[in-house]
This record gives sequence, C-alpha cells and structure tokens, in this order.
Amino acid sequence: MSATALPISPASPPHAALFFNPRHPDFNKDPYACYQRLRDQDPVHRSPLGVWFLGRYEDVRAVLKDRRFGAWDIPSQLRKKNAMLKSRRISPNQPDNLDALIANSENWFAFLEAPDHTRLRALVSSAFEKRNVEKMRHVIRRCAEDLLDRLHGADTLDVMADYACQLPQNVIAALLGLPAEDFPQCVAWANVISRIFDPLVSLEEYARLNQCSIEFMDYLRGLIARRRAEPRDDLISALIQARTGEDRLSDAEMISTIIVVFGAGEETVISMIGNGALALMRHPEQRRLLLAQPGLMNNAVEEILRYDTPLQMTSRTALQEVQIGGKTIREGDQVYVALGSANRDPERFTDPDVFDIRRERIHHLSFADGAHYCVGSQLARIEAQEAFAALLDRFPTLRMLPQELSYREHTVLRCMNHLFAKP
Repeated sequence: MSATALPISPASPPHAALFFNPRHPDFNKDPYACYQRLRDQDPVHRSPLGVWFLGRYEDVRAVLKDRRFGAWDIPSQLRKKNAMLKSRRISPNQPDNLDALIANSENWFAFLEAPDHTRLRALVSSAFEKRNVEKMRHVIRRCAEDLLDRLHGADTLDVMADYACQLPQNVIAALLGLPAEDFPQCVAWANVISRIFDPLVSLEEYARLNQCSIEFMDYLRGLIARRRAEPRDDLISALIQARTGEDRLSDAEMISTIIVVFGAGEETVISMIGNGALALMRHPEQRRLLLAQPGLMNNAVEEILRYDTPLQMTSRTALQEVQIGGKTIREGDQVYVALGSANRDPERFTDPDVFDIRRERIHHLSFADGAHYCVGSQLARIEAQEAFAALLDRFPTLRMLPQELSYREHTVLRCMNHLFAKP
C-alpha cells in the first residue's frame, strides 16, 4: 500500500482524492493501515464528496456523546433515494418507490432523536437488560454445542459457514420464538434489509430492500397478532407487554425493532465470532492462555471487540456548526466516526496492534457511546462468550489452514466470507 495515496477504486468517482478511501480493496483487506495514516496525517478528514471521517479515539468518542450531532439519518437518505427511484422504473416486478423501507426505518430507534428516541429506547431496553438476556446463556450454549456436534469427525471446517453464520441465527430464532419452518425465509429477508447500513447500495438494491421490507413486515404483523392472542416466553411477547406507564409499543414499532434484532444482531455477532476465531488462531499463545485460564473469557471478548471491530464505522449528522481538531464541521454535514480506528489509537491504548486478552481497562467503542450506545450489547457479549467457550472446549487445538482471506464488500461491516480451519 502506498504511503502517500491509495489508488482509485473502480467504485470511486474519478475526481476522488485518495487520502482515505474506504471503497478501495486494500481497505477491505486491511483497514487498520489506512486508519493509522488517517490518525497520523489528517485525523479530521473531509473527503471530496463532502463527508467527514474521524479517526482518533477522543474525537470519535466526543462526537458519539455530543448532542450537537444527531443520529445516523438513514431515513432522510432513503427519502432522497426514493425521489430518484420514482423518476425511473427499475423493474416491472419491483415497486418504483421505497415507501415500505422508509416506513420501516423511521421506527428504528437507532435513527431517532429525543424525545422519540428516548421513549422508544426505554420501552425496548427492558427486554434487553442484563438480567433478562442472561437467561439466554444456556440457550446460546446449547445452540453452539448443537452446531459443533454436527462437525464431529470433520477433517476441516469453515468457521464462518459452519459456525459463525449459523449460531446468531439460531439464537435469534430461539429469542423470538420463530417457527422453525419460517426461519430460513426470515433470515433471507433480514440479510437483504441489513444492507441499509452500507452507503454503497445501488438504486436497484434499494428496490430489492424495499420489496423484502414489504414481505417481512407482512409476516411479522401476523406473528405479532398470534403472540398477542397466545403469549409465550419470548422477545416478541416481551415487546408486546413492554410499557412505560401507560405507553406501549405500536405494531409498527415492534416490527421495526424485530427487524433491527435480526439485521444488526445477526450480522455484527457473525463478524465478532469470525474475527475472534481468527485472532485466537493467529495468536496461539493467547488461545492457550484462554484455555488455561477460562476466567479470562469476558476480558478476551472485550479485546476481540477492540482488536478487530465488527462494525468499523457509524455515522452522525451535525445539527449545528461544530469545531473539531481546528476544523469547522457545518450544520447538516455527515460525519463518519471510525470505531475501528479509535480502537487502535495509540494515544488511548498501549501497543494497540497487539492482541492481548489480559489487557486492562479495555474501554473500546465497538458498541458506540452516548445516547445511541448499542441496546443489544449485553446479548452480543454473552453470545460471543459462549461461542468461544464452546468452540475452544470442543476444538482446543483449532488451527488456521493456509488460505487467502476475503471479506464481504461492505464499507461498514468487517466480516470474512470463509475461514477454513483444522479441528
């Protein structure tokens, strides 16, 4: 990789300055070298397209906690795309608008501001409190062990396809109480809709996201109606019963929340399990230490989240003019805060490029910070703890096979396609 500039990616506009280019294949392969250059040379960087990228821990954390910055305003972006889509028909078999996708996203509390965000988050948070998700620990472990049972006697395995991708899906199915026969279709819908977080999605893909939203929302309306008639011990029933005073979630709000659980909850945990397995295989001394001292598991998960962050970036919108690092961010500007860069900042972490499960005070930003701190963080942590405990218990000498790693083409999520290993 050049020390002075990144080459132009085919997906990049021809006029793009290439100081920091998240679209380039080298960034996809290893973003951390790009982040180091960002932090060292222009940590508050304005791209030629007018968006900002922030790379230092203190700047990233400050923006996440600063009420002068609003949430990632994806609904507004979708409304702009909607106007473009309505001007031309993508396919006779697809809607010529994004109305369903917009309606869905407008109830995602991650995209809302106070007081709407405060109200919705309060109602949803009770279902994700630590004491409630802790009850899922034995279910998660059972799901992990069931998957590993299928790999008994295997000569090789793909950690991603055989384990990391399947475990969060099975956990979500159990959490929501979904009928087994419906789950594959729900996963397919959710995987498409989760592309809403990728800024490189084309109009054609947005039309597909909209169609999946229509179908998934229709399915969930029926499921909520059945749970309202016959409550169970699952998340959907808990959302129906959630209340603050006399306030309750509407069906539309419950539908959007369930879709968020599927999309964000599945994809980030897949990435976390894959990235963690890779780190443990690349650092066998850390794997052996964890096997010898299983009490380090919680700390190991925090270090995995810091070392190879699943969600590499998130976005905020400036609600007024703000000065950061001697630069003026104007009202309405979009600011991408690089969580993955912040978690490798040497100003915050000693030897940040070293994977050390004994690292102390790991105050990473992988779940963001401030008002929009990830509501599902406790569940994600428990999933990772049980996933790695089960994997190492079953395959204590797991080692990586020679291979060229490839990552999904996604500017926000860091997730491998495959990870082949020898049990």
